[in-house]
Amino acid sequence: MAFPAQAPVLTDEQSIDVIIESEVSIIQCMADLFCNTLIEDIALLPTIEKQAAVLKKVMCGFNAKESAIAAVVGASAKKSAVDLGIDPSLVNCCLCNKCNCEK
Repeated sequence: MAFPAQAPVLTDEQSIDVIIESEVSIIQCMADLFCNTLIEDIALLPTIEKQAAVLKKVMCGFNAKESAIAAVVGASAKKSAVDLGIDPSLVNCCLCNKCNCEK
């Protein structure tokens, strides 16, 4: 008799940890790809104009991913603040370094 597979049930905190660890792995892979592969490949392009164009596209893509990661980390910080009874708007203002967190 076969038993259906069941996914583990994680707490909110465990789920957030898994998400953040996944994002860290993505950043590490992006850095490795950029530093160890793309730079060498881009250098092989025939003109500086083509190199610059490809580098710009890659950097724009990386920037978009980093912005998405920042949003995930910000959401995680707000969730943690709410769980601790802290006003999440105070966390939000701290993310942009414009806060009065002494409230």
